[in-house]
Amino acid sequence: MEVGWYLRLGKTDRVEALVSPQGADQVRHQRHISTDWDFRFEECGDHVRAIMTRKKPLFNTE
Repeated sequence: MEVGWYLRLGKTDRVEALVSPQGADQVRHQRHISTDWDFRFEECGDHVRAIMTRKKPLFNTE
């Protein structure tokens, strides 16, 4: 999973992904690369929900 593409190129201030526990480790690693995003992780059954929110929003969501 290459979440970095979504964080760099996505035209949104929030990205959510439902990943396997192994995939969550890859998303956690992205925290060190994409420092302009906040990362939150929630257990969701046998998966992990990764919620990434831009620290300084760029897009109007209204």
